[in-house]
Amino acid sequence: MSLIPKAKETLKRECGVKKGARIVVACSGGADSVALLHFLHTLKEKLGIAKLGVYHLNHGLRGAEADADQAFVADLARALDIPFHADRADVAAYAAQHGISLEMAGRKIRYARLERALESKGYTLAALGHTASDNAEWILLSLIRGRAEPFLWGIPAKRGPFIRPLIRCTRTEILAYLKKHRLSFREDSSNVSLSFDRNRIRHRIMPLLKKLNPSLEETISRTLEIGDVLNSSLDSEAAELLKRLVATKGKTRELDTSGLSSYNPVTQLRVLRLFAPWLGANDLLGLLPLEIAKGTREIARGEGKKLSASYDRLVLEDCKDQPLWEPRVLSEEKDVLVPGFGWRLRVYAGKPDEFVPRDDTVFFDASFIKPPFVVRPWREGDRIVPFGRRGEVKLKRVFSDRKVVRRLRRYWPLVCKDDEVVWAAGLIRCAAARVTSSTSELTILTLLRGEDDKQTA
Repeated sequence: MSLIPKAKETLKRECGVKKGARIVVACSGGADSVALLHFLHTLKEKLGIAKLGVYHLNHGLRGAEADADQAFVADLARALDIPFHADRADVAAYAAQHGISLEMAGRKIRYARLERALESKGYTLAALGHTASDNAEWILLSLIRGRAEPFLWGIPAKRGPFIRPLIRCTRTEILAYLKKHRLSFREDSSNVSLSFDRNRIRHRIMPLLKKLNPSLEETISRTLEIGDVLNSSLDSEAAELLKRLVATKGKTRELDTSGLSSYNPVTQLRVLRLFAPWLGANDLLGLLPLEIAKGTREIARGEGKKLSASYDRLVLEDCKDQPLWEPRVLSEEKDVLVPGFGWRLRVYAGKPDEFVPRDDTVFFDASFIKPPFVVRPWREGDRIVPFGRRGEVKLKRVFSDRKVVRRLRRYWPLVCKDDEVVWAAGLIRCAAARVTSSTSELTILTLLRGEDDKQTA
């Protein structure tokens, strides 16, 4: 089946789009979003779309290339004679401020700005260009990272005002549609960089898996389509149960675990995941079976929250010991000054002959890890997979083993890439991107302790 019948079926059955819908298309200028925009514009009357517009967000990350993307989408909207809405954001600054990856920062800003456009421009739905290929890659990424995301469902066709008409279409079908209609599109240079986990899955792992099953994306998509229906139903039930079992007391929320314990483990896990969505798989499973605690003990921390077990309650409250300095971006253009220590962190590219082990410097294969990075202070619950190991360890344990005094831990700089800690500066590096005989370029991170330097943070 080709793109058009698949997308029409998805719009009707999964997205629930009815006549009179007013849709704005999020278009980056890439293949997926260009195909989506052209499809909706071509079939606008048959689909009963009352209003169609296009929205473009310039992330401010790729300079002239990003500006050219915006101009391309503007020209496309003009050629199709539909309204064009453009926006600009400093994604790197947002990522640094919140201590998250550039990818996550871009996603958060994109959804927030799209919601704002829906309200201010008179649209009812925002169409996104996610595909079956994206879904397959997301599932693999979730499994590899060990997130608390059950395998049976992936990126939904509809969530709130956001719809994904191409979620059952593969990248191959997208390209065939573009070729048939002689449509040009923009290539984002970051999509080929192996610095990002998702790109390594797309360019290295997926081709290997498709040798075993050439229809892998369609196979996963069919499984997820069934799972999406089940997921929506179970989450609705869990949300209703959560309302009955949670009490808000001032700035804290308390979940009645004695009441929750009477339900089956699947329901318990879903309620716990809704109550504290940042919990990892190990933390969630560690709560089962639900039992009455003998006193009060801390379970985990994340996103500025602390979860504790207190008798027959799980208590969620703001952390009292927030990090003492704000995260910031580390790039080759600018060092980062570490507050509280007077240290500097620097990153630069190098050649294999520079690989000489020395204090306070770590080396990565640049094919896998490149700047920019986010530097942030340690948070309770942070973990790392140490070099030479397969399993995670808590950085709290590393601090203890290295005899880092408690008063310094909250200041300690962590260098992160795609939400993962790659180096606890001066202490331990992660296992990823090790240097081998085939390495052609290095990413070098170094910690300068009290040295003078011309660059400023």
